[in-house]
Amino acid sequence: MTNEGMKPLPRIFKFGERILEDPGRNMTPEEVVRHYSRQYPSLTKGEISSPTISKGEEVYKIEGSYGTKG
Repeated sequence: MTNEGMKPLPRIFKFGERILEDPGRNMTPEEVVRHYSRQYPSLTKGEISSPTISKGEEVYKIEGSYGTKG
């Protein structure tokens, strides 16, 4: 059996309660985080989880990096 004709699952990127659109399959998940760090500065040093499969979608959870004052 080959992978020909198989379509990749849609990717979903969750940042807190937000669902971020996949800017393109040609981007790695890390590149997607960098892409969105322009809009959400806390993602500059954010981390992304390994994907889970839910409802036929690859779901990535993104955690922002929040600095502390002190």
